[in-house]
Amino acid sequence: MSIPIRSLERIREALASMPETESRDRPFAAGEVLLREGERADRIGLVIQGEIELYKRDAEGREHPVGSVRPGQFLGLLLLSSGEPSFLTARARTDGRLLEMPRKTFLLLLYNLPGFYQMVGPLLLGNLVSRYRRVVQLHLQVAELSRALAAEKAQLQAALEQLETTRNRLIQQEKMATLGQLVAGIAHEINNPVASLARAADAIGPALLGLLERPVEARELEVLREGLQQGMRHQPLQTEVQRERMDQLAVRFPDLPRPVLRTLAQVEPAVLEAFAYFVVANPTVERKELARRWVEMFEIGTLVRSMRVAAERIGGIVRSLKGYSRQDQAELAEVDLRDGLRDTLVLFGYRLKRFQVVVDLPVPLMVRGRPGELNQVWTNLILNACEAMGERGTLTLSGGAEPGAVWVRVQDTGPGVPPALLERIFESGFSTKKPDDPAKGGLGLGLAIARSIVEQHGGRLTVENVPGGGAAFTVRLPAAAAGPTRPPG
Repeated sequence: MSIPIRSLERIREALASMPETESRDRPFAAGEVLLREGERADRIGLVIQGEIELYKRDAEGREHPVGSVRPGQFLGLLLLSSGEPSFLTARARTDGRLLEMPRKTFLLLLYNLPGFYQMVGPLLLGNLVSRYRRVVQLHLQVAELSRALAAEKAQLQAALEQLETTRNRLIQQEKMATLGQLVAGIAHEINNPVASLARAADAIGPALLGLLERPVEARELEVLREGLQQGMRHQPLQTEVQRERMDQLAVRFPDLPRPVLRTLAQVEPAVLEAFAYFVVANPTVERKELARRWVEMFEIGTLVRSMRVAAERIGGIVRSLKGYSRQDQAELAEVDLRDGLRDTLVLFGYRLKRFQVVVDLPVPLMVRGRPGELNQVWTNLILNACEAMGERGTLTLSGGAEPGAVWVRVQDTGPGVPPALLERIFESGFSTKKPDDPAKGGLGLGLAIARSIVEQHGGRLTVENVPGGGAAFTVRLPAAAAGPTRPPG
């Protein structure tokens, strides 16, 4: 509400001429605090000249402008009837003047002195109307801001959902890339035992048919059974040892062909000596034929053993694959981290053949977690170490327990991590690999996924450079049960 200065002057003069109002003319300077939020004020003032800014503090103590008081308006109107501490801070924006009087006197005169009411009543009503209009405007502004905020919130929610979908898609791509490496490794690991099984199966049939060309007499069965058992118990020899034995046998039995000498070189020396004495002491045609059949039966035994070893190798890979790929459970399960680490080493054995692998996991590492997710952590850390080392190096897996936690460390002998990147390497999309190298370039999500999984399990994943070269990634997780302690390092 705007009142002409002349009217205000007349009101000021009239009030100043009434001793009972106890009014006073108070000048103020720009920047002066006339009311302070939270403090009590016992006077009310009518602004005659100048302008006053009103401020409100937020929860953090910062002041925000919320309005102003101009000539013809009262300062302290909210305090008029309540008498409570000031709700706002009033600071002069310009130089000016106030006509002040005690709050109690103002109220007393307002109700008991008609002339006083006639002078200030219209001003009070104008002030209230002005402030009501301001409140309505603020409500409209709040409603508009709420609408805009709701629209922005909806847009932000949609953006977040899109980002989450994109992130999940990228994580899935990273997992599929890991799966591709895993499948290639499994195919590589299974190929050798499958080939061994095929070779043994191809050879064992003709060998048995040749052996059974002539019926076996009952007295020969025990000798042939011994040859089969010896072959099944046979342990592969180092090439140098086998060559040395063949040379020795060639001297003793110059008439034997090389393939027979190669087979006899694999027979245990004590058994070979007893067998040789059996033939040499009485070299009849029957004994020589029995010796030939014994050698054939021994070879069949070695084929059986090769098939059993190959089958066990395939079974071990399948067991490791089943353990590695356990579906994540809705509820956390108690697991030994060593099982997942060993399964991971088996399945990625083809990648580790050019490295020396040291495993130091002397105590159970029991945690409550989701095995499938934790195996993804070991996969990412081990493959990351292999890529860091290049063509050769030493990969060390160690672990232990400490009060309330267990830890696993994956350490390599690569170049280490530049100090400026020790934290950045865990950021999504950040990669130290060259983007133009298709064999090594990745999405930069491996370590970010690993840290996210570890943190979801209530743990921490950290990295540090090792004196002398290399990096060490340490996973710490809450222990499921107390166990023997062994501090890292």
